[in-house]
Amino acid sequence: MLFSLLTVAFYAASSLGDKFISAKLQCNAKEFSFLVSFATVFFLALILPFVGWNFRFTWQSGTALCILIALKIAEFYTSAALLKTVSAYELKAWLSLNVIFSYLADLIRGSTVFFAAFIPCAAVLAAGVGLIAFGEKRGKLLRYVFLSFAYIASKFFYGLQLNVLPENTSPVSVLLLVMLGVVLLQLPFIRFKTFFRKKGLLCGALTRIPNAAGLWTEAIAAQQNLLLYSLVQPMQLAILFATALVRREKIGKLRLAGSILTLVTVTALTVLIYFH
Repeated sequence: MLFSLLTVAFYAASSLGDKFISAKLQCNAKEFSFLVSFATVFFLALILPFVGWNFRFTWQSGTALCILIALKIAEFYTSAALLKTVSAYELKAWLSLNVIFSYLADLIRGSTVFFAAFIPCAAVLAAGVGLIAFGEKRGKLLRYVFLSFAYIASKFFYGLQLNVLPENTSPVSVLLLVMLGVVLLQLPFIRFKTFFRKKGLLCGALTRIPNAAGLWTEAIAAQQNLLLYSLVQPMQLAILFATALVRREKIGKLRLAGSILTLVTVTALTVLIYFH
């Protein structure tokens, strides 16, 4: 739980940076992926001497690494596309659904037991997320839904893949290789003359400092427990929701009801899962 809480703190600090890179710098999906990955590689490399290298190259670890790189690219591309029109708050709301999927994955793997209260809790959680996501009119609804589900799927399977890595694998080593792989795959698509003329590029890169720390603690949480990994995003939602209330932002009645339903249900579901 400690690493999940640390991840929440780090990601809360960097979540606005994602919106800044996507919307303010007008980075497309490839530029977003390149900037985020390149900056993260730099900051992870600074951490590496303090935590050490521990990654064995075998065909199993190589396959796992390729899957992680593909999932991370999918996450970057979908989030970059979504953040041009939605808020970071709304994006975290969608990720609350991964609490349901994480429990089902643990149930299939036999690491938890079934309890009947899960079904109504899951239904209420889905309804809460629906109120947040569809609480206002939007165009291109099918595209929005497809990208949102692709985003939460990439996050879920990324955590699942980290969870099944060998126990002695260093999270920083894995993350460094994943981000380096993303950088190399984006290089052919970047127009460097146009890209480096963007104003605020350095500020965007600096937002990756807490993000790199968050990726590290998130990987540790995912290796320890898949549910704790999934709880990171709803906890971030709680912080963003509280921030919106303090700033007196216009949330809307439907989104307000959805936020309360989502946060209460995630809390109840988490307590019930650990109780059983």
